This record gives sequence, structure tokens and C-alpha cells, in this order.
Amino acid sequence: LGVFFHAYVDRSISYFTRMQLYNRRLEALASHDNLTGLLNGRAYYARCDQQVQVGERAGQSYAVLFVDLDHFKAINDTHGHEAGDAVLKMAAHTLQSHIRQSDLLGRIGGEEFSVFLPHTDHAGALALAETLRRKLEAARVDVGKQCLRVTASIGVASNQGRAMPMAELQKKADQAMYQAKKAGRNRVSSLPVAIAA
Repeated sequence: LGVFFHAYVDRSISYFTRMQLYNRRLEALASHDNLTGLLNGRAYYARCDQQVQVGERAGQSYAVLFVDLDHFKAINDTHGHEAGDAVLKMAAHTLQSHIRQSDLLGRIGGEEFSVFLPHTDHAGALALAETLRRKLEAARVDVGKQCLRVTASIGVASNQGRAMPMAELQKKADQAMYQAKKAGRNRVSSLPVAIAA
């Protein structure tokens, strides 16, 4: 009876452990982009909303970078979707490699990425955005016998010392990114924001 009981307990623990593992895998699949491994849009914005609340309670600065790869459609059209996927993976890896562990990075659209920067003022966000822009510009992707390069237009927005919900912050970063596109692409841009008194 004792042997049977121990075998039953071991089997139950094993089943419980397997179920925990499966649940974690399902959660990861539901919250992460399957191509790049980054947070998907839904999970990214949910986590950003939490970080905004923390920042507002503590009176901290926070910022968002909106990163859009330039001429990405041309890469897909000219070299195929496999090449496009390789470029997206490279971009995700490059961005992830040059941000802090406390920062949040998500793939929020086809060739669009967003970075949430807690404890970061506007000047710090601009400096990081320029670093990321240069790192992306310098990166290369080998596709067959060709070496592809990619550039990005990056919009920057920060709360500037006042409460600002994530949706508003992302909208401002998005507008700044389009400003960078209009100015010639492969650059960093931010909208003028009045600093709170």
C-alpha cells in the first residue's frame, strides 16, 4: 500500500508539474510574437500600462520609442518574405541587445517595434533612440549571396514630468516617427512637448 501511495503521489506531482509547464508554454505563446520572440502588441501594452501606473505613483519619468523599419515592403517584394523575416529577427535582436533589462520591447505591427523606458527622461530617450538607429543601420543580414541592410525611423515621446497614459504616449511617439519619415527616414524625431512646471 505504501509503495502504491508513493507511486500515486509521484505520478500526481509529475502530472501537476507537466500542467504547470504546459500552462507556461501556452502563456508564452499567447503573449509573444512567434517570429521574433518579443512581446506581442496586446501583452506589450498591458505591461506598459502597469509600468505607467508605477511611474505615476512614484513621480518618475518614462518614455516610449516607436521604431519603424524603413522601406520594409521593398525588402519583401524584392527578396521575398523569408528575407523579410530574417530582417525582422535581426532588428528584434539588435534592439533587444541594446536596451536595459528593465525596459519593455514589443513587436506591435509588421515592421513596427515599440520600446518602453521606465526611469528615463526625454534626453535619455533621445540618446538611446539615436544609439538604436545607428546599431540598426550598421547591422547586416545575409540572404543567399546578398547582404541586406536596413534603417529605421524612430519617434520619441516622454511624459515630461506629468501623468500621461500609455495610449497618449504611444500616439505622440507614432506622430514623431511619421515626422522622421517625412524628414527623409533613418532618423530620430520627437514632437515639442511643454515641460510641466
